[in-house]
Amino acid sequence: MSDRAQSAPIGVAILLAVTVVSLSALTVTVGSVVEDGATEAEARGVAASMDAALDPERSGRHERRLALHEGRLRTVDRSLRVLGGTGIAFERSVGGLVFTAGQRQVRYVTGATIGDTGNGAFLHAAPPVSVRNRTLFVGVTALDADSVAVDGTGTVTLRTNVTHDRRRLSGQEYAVAVETRSPSVWERWFGEMGATTTRRTFDDDGVPSVVARFPDVREVYVFVHELNLEVGR
Repeated sequence: MSDRAQSAPIGVAILLAVTVVSLSALTVTVGSVVEDGATEAEARGVAASMDAALDPERSGRHERRLALHEGRLRTVDRSLRVLGGTGIAFERSVGGLVFTAGQRQVRYVTGATIGDTGNGAFLHAAPPVSVRNRTLFVGVTALDADSVAVDGTGTVTLRTNVTHDRRRLSGQEYAVAVETRSPSVWERWFGEMGATTTRRTFDDDGVPSVVARFPDVREVYVFVHELNLEVGR
């Protein structure tokens, strides 16, 4: 048998092997894309449920159930500050709510909801902060919750009793400082507002604050929404 005749079946075998390897790689890639898409969809679903349960634009008592298929839901300590030219003009413990399942996380802090799938964080609901006519409007959603952690599957009930307060500050060189584990997301969002940002630690808990400065602001209205949150089965 000639060398050419022998090379034909060998060439076919190599081609089939390459094809199988290519299809396997394609299957893994498609599977990863589908899994990533499902993971982000799940994170967005939890974020939407948190937003609905912790809506500050209402008053009185409210109750909403959140279905957990896995993971942990817990409260955390967070603070928001408004800095004036000479120091801290306003300071409030706002708390936070965090859902964790594997590499997936959803964090709710003072009206903003941030999802993280492990491949990058995204802003699901923007913070209630805006600037108009050199006036800064800051919405502060304070959860006022006891330290709670709920694990495993089941339904979690989020109960809130919402009240409101408003404060006016005047002066110059104002900044908003938000304590967060997702500083890059807040920095991007504040940057889109035209603010300049830095990071600073105000206490010893290891959680940095993103400080967004608004040099042209001459007046600040702080709207405090007290949610008095209870988390239970």
